Amino acid sequence: MHLAAAIRHRYRGPVRKSPVLIGVAGLFLALAPCARARGDTTLPASIPEIQGARALAMSAYRGLAAGNDAIFVNAASLAATKRYSIETQWMLDRFGDSTAIHTLGVSVVDSQMADVTGGFAFTRVLAGPWTGNLFHVAFATPVTAGLYLGAVLKYQSLDGPAGDQTKAANVDASAYWRLAQLVGIGVTGYNLISAGHKMLQPRALGVGVSVGDDHLYRLAADWRGDFDRRESLTSAYAVGGEFVVNDLVPLRASYLKDETRDASFWSAGIGIVSSEGVGLDFTYRQGIDDSSERTFALALKLFVFGT
Repeated sequence: MHLAAAIRHRYRGPVRKSPVLIGVAGLFLALAPCARARGDTTLPASIPEIQGARALAMSAYRGLAAGNDAIFVNAASLAATKRYSIETQWMLDRFGDSTAIHTLGVSVVDSQMADVTGGFAFTRVLAGPWTGNLFHVAFATPVTAGLYLGAVLKYQSLDGPAGDQTKAANVDASAYWRLAQLVGIGVTGYNLISAGHKMLQPRALGVGVSVGDDHLYRLAADWRGDFDRRESLTSAYAVGGEFVVNDLVPLRASYLKDETRDASFWSAGIGIVSSEGVGLDFTYRQGIDDSSERTFALALKLFVFGT
């Protein structure tokens, strides 16, 4: 099916049960008591799936004090680490014989020079059913010890299939709580304004938790509820891990079950961080239900100040 038609077409098929994720089943049941498995047409990756290489490798990313790509996932966590950093992100998702989405972006985050953290990301959507420009402006600030709040103002200028055009603004709001030295919890509401572009700006809620230290290991679990891209609430569940070898080479892996897209994936990633403040991440994600979907992501990071 053509990608544009696949995005617009949906039907109700036989219900399929999601696999039970050992060790986090109780968490998922608590976070999404109303979620139910789907059997709808598979949706290709699109604008809502844009994220960084580390986020793609971890899948469960909302509970971490993340890098610049937290602008897309949980902006509040940007204020949890002092730094001035510049990142470039590249992502290519192949869906069958077609390019589902191809992006190249750059971002800057400053939590070093002022009390309020500021961030900016520009993303060029190079190929796919939709092409054009995405702009994200992020703000984050501490509220009390260990608690941070954030917001993202975003604007999309996109050209789509059959001459469709979308020019729309929206906003995300988020919170990050460093519950303990090794425990983080993140909550984000996405696209809080009903802009009428449900496939490109779906209203969603995400919750994540992580355990560990960025210098040694991280274990994380996520839930995201999507309110718009199907006829009712659908959920995505993710578990991921990261192990850092010699404080230099992070190794990452994850599993994602996405009822909204009616697809599941495994991801693997590797990175390297130099003492001069330069980092490189590479991620590969493979579709499980449909092996024709493969995603590649690459990030180059420069830490001018901080870590």
